[in-house]
Amino acid sequence: MLELFLSQILNGVVIGFVYALIALGFSLVFGVANIINFAQGALLMLGAFLTFTMVRVGAPIALAIPVAVVITTVTGMLIEKLALRPLQNAPYIAPLLSTLAIAIIFDSAAEMIWSAEIQAFPSPLSRYVVLVGSAYLTGVDFLIIAVSLAVMAGLMLFLSRTWMGKALRATAQDPEAAQQMGINVPLMRQFSFGLAGALGALAGVLIGMYYMSVFPQMGIPYGLKGFAAALLGGLSSIPGAIVGGILLGIFESLASGYVGEGWRDVIAFSVLLLVLIVRPHGLFGNKSLDALGGASGASGGIPTTSVVASMAGSTGRTKQRVIDLPLPVLLAVIALFALLPMLSGSNYVLQVGVQAAIYAMLAVSLTLLTGSAGVISIGHAAFFGVGAYAAALASRAWGIPAEAALLLAGGAGAAFAAVLYWPTIRLSGHTVGLATLAIGQIVYLVCLNWVDVTRGPMGIPGVQRPPLLLGIDMRSLTAQYWQALAVLALVVAIAFAMLNSPIGRTWRAIREDRLAAHASGIPVARYLTLAFLVSGFLAGLAGAQFAFLQNFVSPDSFIIDTSIVLISMIVLGGLGNITGALIGGVLLAMLPELLREFAQYRMVAYGAILLLLLRFRPQGLVGTR
Repeated sequence: MLELFLSQILNGVVIGFVYALIALGFSLVFGVANIINFAQGALLMLGAFLTFTMVRVGAPIALAIPVAVVITTVTGMLIEKLALRPLQNAPYIAPLLSTLAIAIIFDSAAEMIWSAEIQAFPSPLSRYVVLVGSAYLTGVDFLIIAVSLAVMAGLMLFLSRTWMGKALRATAQDPEAAQQMGINVPLMRQFSFGLAGALGALAGVLIGMYYMSVFPQMGIPYGLKGFAAALLGGLSSIPGAIVGGILLGIFESLASGYVGEGWRDVIAFSVLLLVLIVRPHGLFGNKSLDALGGASGASGGIPTTSVVASMAGSTGRTKQRVIDLPLPVLLAVIALFALLPMLSGSNYVLQVGVQAAIYAMLAVSLTLLTGSAGVISIGHAAFFGVGAYAAALASRAWGIPAEAALLLAGGAGAAFAAVLYWPTIRLSGHTVGLATLAIGQIVYLVCLNWVDVTRGPMGIPGVQRPPLLLGIDMRSLTAQYWQALAVLALVVAIAFAMLNSPIGRTWRAIREDRLAAHASGIPVARYLTLAFLVSGFLAGLAGAQFAFLQNFVSPDSFIIDTSIVLISMIVLGGLGNITGALIGGVLLAMLPELLREFAQYRMVAYGAILLLLLRFRPQGLVGTR
């Protein structure tokens, strides 16, 4: 047992060095630009695939690696200049969502270029093996340790001894003072992205050599692990990022050895969530310090202005026009769509109609939480998935009637939201968004690995449409379409009643200024818990409808991409606006069908839409309420 333990520790240290390289990229960008750069994972993937491609066409790997690092460095600098620099004065959530959109675009483009399949990565040093007791280290392991130590030492010397490094530290400490001293602050921000890209590319190559494979979607999981490592050690500490990466690698390796390989990622995201809740600034970080060791100025803090108010431009300088139709009009529009089966007998049209109704439900449920209560939820697909699995199990395994299955799905979504998200309520700003992202990933991974209940990647087939609902035969697609519209009308009515009640007004007060709401005696935690409950219930209903429509439920339907799509919907329509949520949900649900011949571009289109909206129309099509 001791030999197994030591072997796992050794393996954890090796992969931990790679996580440390990724974490260093996060720390550099956060310190200099005050941005959590989720495009870091995309740059990691890009560096790995550029190396893979050059080796495939005959270039020696010793040449391919530095060329890939240089190209990725330039790409990182271009991302800062073209996509993020225009958002420098935007609400703090805009750059975060923009980097997520960039990651989605890069990952989807990689699938189109290199296919979604896992590709064998060259690893010439893996054939060399050295025994260390009962464990063994390969040549790749030694390479990872040597390269990581050399890069870390070089980075520390660069930051402490060179003029450019000192300029980066000065920019991180006080950008305005650095500007007055003649430092080109925009160039320093751009250089930090380039340096982070170089670290990411190098980490991607080492990951490819370590596992002897690469795949287009590797950016998001490894990027999130790198962020977890940075947060564990402290986003405000470069040495902390190194320690955090090694600790995370050890945690993962122990989980893999004693629990199972499939659960190692669950451990990584659980560590991220735990650190966010218990010590948001990390083990060695200080919330008053930036990533390069200086005291952060006012620009480094989380602004008290709400996300929704900032994105609406409602700071007193401009006045936006908001269109939010009254409930009778919204219900009348939904009733008009009930005539569609009489106007078109096409099952394809009805199938698209049901999908549009489902996404409209999800958009309404998310706009309650993010738009009205001001809680950024980047893992909303988890609510959706819990409802879908609850309905699937109720229908297929337990034989529960459809009415009860719908209520059970809604109740499961609400209970999940209240129980698992309650510890995140005291978080604010981007930290609560990152916590929801971690929870969404944990739910996906649990569904993927809990085979006894969810059947893992095989999913749950044979989910029967309810034969009867309130005495009406519901097995036809037309009946399913009408049911989806009826559930959508119920969701809209609940959301409208909540938003126009004292509860909704209290949510908006908390959204605008949580501290002021708390000081005025409002039980903030109680109201935010209620927001999670209602949002989870409505998303659970949408999940049940999805399970009945597809007759099949699997984890692939509830990945982070789904959450990004939902965010795109409510940003497109207008945060906190029910009319906008319905418009955004229907438009983006129909987009893949309109572009069916170009289905592979779907996620690229979603990412581009989110990116452009954040840049040019942050208040949405019909305005933010």
